[in-house]
Amino acid sequence: MVNRAVEMLDAAGYIPQKSSWTPPDDALYGVKELFRLPEGEAERLRFKAVKYSFNHWYENSEWYHRYVKEFDMTPDDVKSPLDLSKIPCVSHRFFKTYLEGADFATWVSQVLIGESVDPKVSKGNPSLDDMINAFMEQGLLTAYSSGTSGRFSFIPKDHLTYIRSQYCLGKMGISEILGEWYEPNAYAYLFGPNPSRTKMWVGKVVELMDYVYKDVQYALDKDITTQLVRISLGDIRGITEKIMATIIQIIRTISNMLPKIIDWLEERESQGDKVFLAEAPFIFQALINRLEEQDRTFDFGEKGAIITGGGWKTHEDEKMPMNEFRKNVEKVLGIPEKYHVDLYTMVESNWHAIQCPEGHYLHLPPTVVYPMVLGENWMPIGPEEPGRFAFIDSLANSYPGAIITGDIVKLYERCPVCDRVGPVLEPEVRRASGEEVRGCAEEMRRLIDEQTPELLHDLVCTPDRSRMPLMLLEREE
Repeated sequence: MVNRAVEMLDAAGYIPQKSSWTPPDDALYGVKELFRLPEGEAERLRFKAVKYSFNHWYENSEWYHRYVKEFDMTPDDVKSPLDLSKIPCVSHRFFKTYLEGADFATWVSQVLIGESVDPKVSKGNPSLDDMINAFMEQGLLTAYSSGTSGRFSFIPKDHLTYIRSQYCLGKMGISEILGEWYEPNAYAYLFGPNPSRTKMWVGKVVELMDYVYKDVQYALDKDITTQLVRISLGDIRGITEKIMATIIQIIRTISNMLPKIIDWLEERESQGDKVFLAEAPFIFQALINRLEEQDRTFDFGEKGAIITGGGWKTHEDEKMPMNEFRKNVEKVLGIPEKYHVDLYTMVESNWHAIQCPEGHYLHLPPTVVYPMVLGENWMPIGPEEPGRFAFIDSLANSYPGAIITGDIVKLYERCPVCDRVGPVLEPEVRRASGEEVRGCAEEMRRLIDEQTPELLHDLVCTPDRSRMPLMLLEREE
């Protein structure tokens, strides 16, 4: 069954014609099993893929080209795997520096690599959602984060970037980590938004599920927009949004969707079906709490599998250690811990990290992403030391995928528990101090409104960066 998921992904169009493959495609599609390659082969494929993508970004992105020149570097300086850490990375905050209205299109066009996209919008003062939908009509996904920090991150993902990301998730999670369990006739329930009705990455990233399972249900089968996400986080603008906020509070979405999920679980258990469940842990915890209140349990055993992801977000007060959380899930749903793994992903990346069943360390795909941990001076530090996570994502075709994140991690060259090839992160990933402070986001919005790019630079760039990348264009013009 291991290869059946890959066959279904191929049938769904997630594998491009081999004649068009470049080194990143060789490193992703041309590998039978990502985590079982000889270590030297994995490193060889990754070096070729990352070097190719770095050159692609440098040659085809005007702002990144000038940004790299600030470091007195060119792709020719990358001669061996040891040189990959020298590739200039961009702060994740850079992707939060968008302007709204019609200016959003200009910002996306500046970030985008490849053929320019001209979104057709008739409104004189279009909303973010108007612009996002207009880009989608032209074939460009402007995926965004869930905005828990008070401001979204927007990433332009062209078709190639998107299908690479979808295939990577399917190959890692369904074909390899859960390969022995996987059955295409299983039933799936995702406790989140229907991917076809949102551009938010935490929902969009699981679109492939429709192609690898017999039947897929979604807890939120309605349009999820940036406006709805903002309002749900308390960012309300105008009387209309105040009314919407009141309605949302009355609806209490999570509470209302639980009976439907429980009915579905009862039907699946009575039929003896295999079930796959996925979404953020705080939604699972709400389900567990409801079932415990009703003194009800299920016994799916090895017929059930779970992938959680997205963290606890705005429900930090409910957060618990993941090992305790898995035990609660097993006690109530009967699904063993070995079939309950967590996923680490973000809108800025197209690779994903997924836990191994043996030790629940987060495994990174060893052939397509180069991970680093940065110290206080923003330089790479040794393995097994905590620091700021950065990565070079060779799967990014439509934007430069060299990113410094807002996460603190501990990186290992090999998993301490299982024998899979490639680097891993410790299971618990935490945000760096100040990354989720709403006051900082409000200040950023004020700075943008006042058009003070010099001050904005201090917020969006890491301390060793001389200028905000897009400002390099303005400076030379």
